[in-house]
Amino acid sequence: MPKQYAWTVAATLIASMGVMAAQEDVPFSILPEVIVVGERRAATDGESRSWTADEIARVNPLTLDAALGNDPSFSLYRRQSSLFANPTSSGVSLRRTGATATSRTLVLRDGIPQNDPFGGWISWTRYDSGMLESLQLVPAGSATVWGNQSAAGTVQLTSRTPERTSGQFRSSVGNHATWAGSVSADFVSGGGGFALQTNVYTLQSDGFYGLSDSQRGAVDRRLDIDARGLDLRSIYQPTDTFTLESTLSLFGEERGNGTVLSRNSTDAVDFSLRGTWEHEELTHQIVGYYQQRDFAATFSSVNDDRSAETPALDQFDVPGTGLGGGFTTAWNPNDSIGITLGADIRHLTGETNEDAGFVNGAFLRRRRAGGDETFTGAFARAAFTPDTGTEIELSGRIDYWSLTNGERVERHPTTDALLRNDNYADRDGFEPSLALTLQQEIGDTLTLNSSASTSFRAPTLNELYRPFRVRNDITEGNVELDPERFYSIDAGATWEPTDAFTLSNTFFVHWIHDAIANVPVADSATAAGLGIFVPADGSLQLRDNVDEARVMGVETRADLKPSDMFNLSLAYQLTNTQFTKSSDQPLLQGNEFPHSPNHQATVSMSGNPTDRLEWFASATYSSNVFDDALAARSLDAYWNTGLGLAFEMNDHLTLRAQIDNVLDEEIQTGNASNGLVTIGQPRSFWLTATVEW
Repeated sequence: MPKQYAWTVAATLIASMGVMAAQEDVPFSILPEVIVVGERRAATDGESRSWTADEIARVNPLTLDAALGNDPSFSLYRRQSSLFANPTSSGVSLRRTGATATSRTLVLRDGIPQNDPFGGWISWTRYDSGMLESLQLVPAGSATVWGNQSAAGTVQLTSRTPERTSGQFRSSVGNHATWAGSVSADFVSGGGGFALQTNVYTLQSDGFYGLSDSQRGAVDRRLDIDARGLDLRSIYQPTDTFTLESTLSLFGEERGNGTVLSRNSTDAVDFSLRGTWEHEELTHQIVGYYQQRDFAATFSSVNDDRSAETPALDQFDVPGTGLGGGFTTAWNPNDSIGITLGADIRHLTGETNEDAGFVNGAFLRRRRAGGDETFTGAFARAAFTPDTGTEIELSGRIDYWSLTNGERVERHPTTDALLRNDNYADRDGFEPSLALTLQQEIGDTLTLNSSASTSFRAPTLNELYRPFRVRNDITEGNVELDPERFYSIDAGATWEPTDAFTLSNTFFVHWIHDAIANVPVADSATAAGLGIFVPADGSLQLRDNVDEARVMGVETRADLKPSDMFNLSLAYQLTNTQFTKSSDQPLLQGNEFPHSPNHQATVSMSGNPTDRLEWFASATYSSNVFDDALAARSLDAYWNTGLGLAFEMNDHLTLRAQIDNVLDEEIQTGNASNGLVTIGQPRSFWLTATVEW
């Protein structure tokens, strides 16, 4: 469906539903809660961090990662909000477990994987926070039932269930010529057996310069963004025991990467269908989904004084497709036992189509490289409560994975002459995932948690086949990558002496075998063999497996709520990352992971002086990090502070004002080999008006 038609249909639906909602004689019915068994949650997920819809609204994020970033365990690869970051650097790795930008954490929306089929990254701008009931960070020990990509945990996005016929309009305006708007509407039938939910949204900004004044030149441009999306969801409950849901999501965005020629774009279509049956202590759920992504990016080479640039790489078509489904059964024979069984499959296909080797005004090579990945798994989880205060959970999964149809074909763009034709051997294997989680209450105030788990992450199609470029630093794909294997343990305690105070502390270790990293290539012969020209002030990296790596740390959190009028939260994560064994790349051994701070802390406060007025404040500290695996290029430590105020004018209108990076600190996000230092979002403010009916 063409974009303009999609938005017209959405606006018409929402307008008509809004009229129905405004009519006083329309009966308001409560739709029973939709059970999402497919999220595979367990009672011992208590160690996880979660946000309710009200807590998300308090943060008022333009993108969801801004809300999740209030927890030190959550991070994108670079110190840049996804609002202005390249989407390929917006993967998630809980507890700093990623040595590259690719996610080591699976993001799920209502139990459906959201990681890009080709690259594993997340398009955070496509999720409207107003459409969510909750967010949850689930650690590794409770995530093994998901298999691939969940080795470090999962991020669960749970959609809001329509409760009555209603609507909402939200608009935000701010500096950098930023504007965001959304219109949503819920329609619930008189009998409560059918609901329709729609949402259309847009986000636009002229952005800011990613280089400081002293390093900018004539070719530099702001990091602009123009995004829009549409979500449609229906829920049908003909009986008390059966629910049928369908969702359709359309999304598109265009972004500037900082120069005239360097840009990227994404278009996405998602569809899913879910059926849920309940019978006494049994619940069955079956789900199927289709995902299509179209990504494109252009890269350039800029001269020393940044007065001119030439094309370097044009990835004009990078499609990715995901097709999957699963079946889950939950059995709760009594209050002491809960068993979840199921199986799922996800088939991914993708390729990069690109022009490379720009010489004398023309590209010399047109490359097509890609293949297929398939993951088929079966899982089981059993939770036992043998006595009051004790919970034991066992989970296991076995996955069969395969890499097929891999190829790399290069031709001359003008003559179509064949320059290279590589067909890679198919590969496959089995990977187990296991976990044991224990939770014990000691008296009324102390709870102990511990877990041990192992899981895996297979290389993405992006890592296998797609090269990319940051400034003059080039990273090449590697079709010989092996899956990463994680072995994880954690142990912690939560002390809650009163309802007003909670203190928790968790120690964790992840041992990673065959960790995938961007390994520097210093040998010119190797570069020549890859067919890559490296600029004099640039560098070449090859994605490769490193023998062993380790991530070890401590998480501490304190929450104080002396009254309904005041909340205070303190959170801190101490992390040590290290390539512990690197026989083929000895220069990496002993180094930290890129973009992994040893110290990160957040402080957040909020209060309600009156029933209609709310204020909030936050501060985040991150220690210095390295931008490269050789630990040669560092990025300074930083503080980022935020302030906000919300006032409920009446039952229908709420106004919010917010400032991020109040002190206008220069936050370094990258340090290229040629000395260019990219910077993150400067002081930003915006006003939001929310109208509900």
